[in-house]
Amino acid sequence: MSTTYAPDLSTDKDWVRFLVGDRSAPFSLQDEEINAVVVEERNRYLAAARCAEVIQGLGGGAIRKRVGTLMLEFSDSPDNAYQRLIDELREKGAEALQGSSRITFAVL
Repeated sequence: MSTTYAPDLSTDKDWVRFLVGDRSAPFSLQDEEINAVVVEERNRYLAAARCAEVIQGLGGGAIRKRVGTLMLEFSDSPDNAYQRLIDELREKGAEALQGSSRITFAVL
C-alpha cells in the first residue's frame, strides 16, 4: 500500500487528503483506501466526509490526555471540531449534488 500527497491537488485523492487534513506522515489512510471511497461516493466532498469519519473512528481526537502526572483537557474536544468538519463536508457535497439548496445533517 502507498501513501502520497501532492500539494497541487491534481487528483481527487489529493483533494480528499487536503480536505480532511491527512497531508503528512504518518498518514491515517492509504492511497488505495481513499481511491476506493472516491469511486463509491458521488463527489470529493462526500468522499472526504466518509474518509474523515474513518479517521475519527481511528481515534483522531481526544478529549483528555494523561501523561504521568500531567493532564490536559480541551474545552471543545477535537472530536467535536472534527465532527463539525465532517458535517460541513457532507453539506458541501449535498449542495454540489443539489445546486444551491441547503441540506443540514443531524448528528445521531
